[in-house]
Amino acid sequence: MERLNAPKSGMTTMAQPNPIILPENAETAQLRAEIQRMADMVSGVVRQTAIDGINAAMTVTASGIDSAPKDVTKVAHQILERASVMQCEIDRFLAIANGRHAA
Repeated sequence: MERLNAPKSGMTTMAQPNPIILPENAETAQLRAEIQRMADMVSGVVRQTAIDGINAAMTVTASGIDSAPKDVTKVAHQILERASVMQCEIDRFLAIANGRHAA
C-alpha cells in the first residue's frame, strides 16, 4: 500500500490499491469462442435433424402403405444414430476442452 499525506491535517493515510483486472488469456478466449461455435453448430444440427425426422415420419405415415409403422421406426432409429454420433463428438470436444485426451 502507498502512504499519502493528507493535505490539510498532516496525517498520513493509506491508499487502497485498485483491484488488478488481468486481460483474459488468449487461449481461454479462444476456448470460449470455440465452445460457443460448437454449441451453435450442435443446436443447428439437432434442430435440422428433428425437422428432417419429423418430415420423413409424416411422409411415410401419409403414404398409407402397410409397412408405414416399420418405416417410421427405421426413421426413428436413424435419428437416434445421428444423435449418438453428435453426443460422441460433444463428449470428445468436452474431454479436449477439459484437458483430457479424447478416446
